Amino acid sequence: MLNRVVVKLWFTIIGLVAVVLTVLSLTLMSFLDGFYEKQRTEDLKQLAQNIAHVILVYKDREKTLSIARELVDVYDTRMVITGSLGKYINQDVDRRDKTIPEVKAEEFLKHPVLRQARNDRIAVTRDFFQVVPDKGRVPRYEEFVAVAVPLHSPDLNNELILYQTMDELRETTNKTTWLIFYAAVIGIILTTFFAFFLSTRITQPLHSMKKAADLYAQGDFSAQISIRTNDEIGDLASTFNHMASRLNDLIVALSREKEQLSSVLKSMVDAVMTFDHHGRIIVTNPPAEALLKAWEYEQGMEEDNDVEKGIKFLPDSMRSILEQAVRNAEEVVTDVVVQGRIYAVVMAPLYDDDQIRGAVAVLRDMTQERRLDKLRQDFVANVSHELRTPLMMLQGYSEAIIDDIAQTAEEKKELAQIIYDESLRMSRLVNELLDIARMEAGYTQLDIRPGNLLQLEDKVIRKFNGVAKEQGICLQMDWQAPDSMFYFDADRLEQVLTNLIDNAIRHTGQGGRVTLRTFMQDEMYIIEVADTGSGIPADDLPFVFERFYKADKARTRGRAGTGLGLSIVKNIVEGHHGTIAVRSKLGEGTTFSIQLPIQPEEGRNR
Repeated sequence: MLNRVVVKLWFTIIGLVAVVLTVLSLTLMSFLDGFYEKQRTEDLKQLAQNIAHVILVYKDREKTLSIARELVDVYDTRMVITGSLGKYINQDVDRRDKTIPEVKAEEFLKHPVLRQARNDRIAVTRDFFQVVPDKGRVPRYEEFVAVAVPLHSPDLNNELILYQTMDELRETTNKTTWLIFYAAVIGIILTTFFAFFLSTRITQPLHSMKKAADLYAQGDFSAQISIRTNDEIGDLASTFNHMASRLNDLIVALSREKEQLSSVLKSMVDAVMTFDHHGRIIVTNPPAEALLKAWEYEQGMEEDNDVEKGIKFLPDSMRSILEQAVRNAEEVVTDVVVQGRIYAVVMAPLYDDDQIRGAVAVLRDMTQERRLDKLRQDFVANVSHELRTPLMMLQGYSEAIIDDIAQTAEEKKELAQIIYDESLRMSRLVNELLDIARMEAGYTQLDIRPGNLLQLEDKVIRKFNGVAKEQGICLQMDWQAPDSMFYFDADRLEQVLTNLIDNAIRHTGQGGRVTLRTFMQDEMYIIEVADTGSGIPADDLPFVFERFYKADKARTRGRAGTGLGLSIVKNIVEGHHGTIAVRSKLGEGTTFSIQLPIQPEEGRNR
């Protein structure tokens, strides 16, 4: 009962009304108290001054005091005169109003505020004084407002004291308190009526929405909430109906997507399987089923699997991969062998919020590809050992032409064309080898002179703009150096930038970015060629500047070089008394950084 919305609202409003009325009553009481005290003080002060004037002006003391008694009786006030006139006041006189308690003059004379009247000052105070008790009663204290006015003249040295009780203020306060109490009772009654009125306007629509939400939870999204109001509840009902429609659409879309995913898995050539972190297989496609049967036959897994309950477990070779993927929370790529066939396994963890709940594995039969890789490696080895053979062929064709073995001009032209093509290929390789050999031997002539590096970089960028656009790569230049004139060999530095940018474009996929950046640092100018491509494996980084060394050629997008370009770049940079370094992260990109002095030696031979 206490958890219902209407009850909570009822308690809230009652509490609010109580707080407001309490604050109002405290404020009103304070205001009434201050107003009454001020009003009474001014009246008493005015009355005391008038009585003091009459006493001082008129010589007939008896008549004057009689008039003063009548005045104070009219104003419900008691009067005390200290000093020589006190004897007239203390005589027994019947009072019209005996409800005002009497205070002895000594009580006023010892009060520190009222004693100021002796110094010709009007003193006003509100305090508790001991009243003269009735017969048989204990003395008590009561609150009074008292005013003391000096009665000083050549023949008088007295003080006139008037005092009144606070009964009128107490009566007013009591009446005000009862009025506030009646208002509180009326407020509580109205609040109760308002709360139960709201129960039909709020709780009943909420109850309808709860029923509809229960139906939604059971999968029935056809329920509609028929609330036709224009307030927030009507908006909420409309939102509920819209949510039901959207949920129904999403459930239908998810069902279709599930069917599509099932169809895709069934049509895949690769084996796909998902399993939990215990190794229990959850989902498989037909190639995975066939592969599991081969595993069961090879490793005898029938006793591990519960066929009656449909529970199957991974083989031992796959469980180790699963443990590695779960332990490191990262994708694992490796190979497994099943009955003589090689399968490439890519296993990635599946997450439930932040917890790994299992993994998905894709297995591809790589037997043919591995065999082709081995053939390629054997071919490269054979070619390197049979390098003399093409040279002998070139020599043979040349001798055939010289000895007039080819009779017709067409046959001679054909032989010459073969010799020419093969010689160009061999010449390109030989020239690169010669360049490296000359550089390492110190016989390379570098024509170092002042040049505009900015123009040179702009020239190189324009050279590759067309290729970059064709491949969907953003090629840009970032010039941050304060000056553009430096010392360098223009032709050789252009060769360096051409080689690095060409490599960057070849290793960057569509949508990537290649940046040529130049800036100054520590009395050196730095040239960086950065890409967002496939990156270089950490194991290959120490060897990228060696001759004939190539990283994974699959990342060169079918345009592998001779493996000599970076070695030539390193020698040219060192010829400028500079250094070159590389930093790379697999899958994120590579940055080649060249540091060159601002003023190297000109025309240095190496």
